[in-house]
Amino acid sequence: MEGQRNPQTDPIHVAADLDASDRRSFVRYPVRGDWLVHDLARGRVIGSVCDIGLNGLRMESPEPLPPARRYALAVAVSYEGNTLPPLEVIARCAWHRARPDLQFETGFEFVEMMPAMRERIAQYIDQFGY
Repeated sequence: MEGQRNPQTDPIHVAADLDASDRRSFVRYPVRGDWLVHDLARGRVIGSVCDIGLNGLRMESPEPLPPARRYALAVAVSYEGNTLPPLEVIARCAWHRARPDLQFETGFEFVEMMPAMRERIAQYIDQFGY
């Protein structure tokens, strides 16, 4: 699955001007179903997952998020009417950018999680990634 480093650091050219330390080095997978990202401190949904890997995710949202800040996130996953246990992580906002459709994309790096969460992320990637 995702045990190898991605030889091309930024395959979708997310942000050419990012410092090398902010670029992901592991593969991410597009997801099927609804993956809503909740900011636990603010108590609300802040976006939806576009792709995810063992070390981070990319989401789209209606508003920008400040880079370099840490967030307590819960990702609610539902697929074909089934709601799955959420993913809970502490993540750092590595980058964000505006899109022409007035939405924003944000990249998060996972910085803290329980081992069980890492296993759950891997399981969800296997089941719902493509």
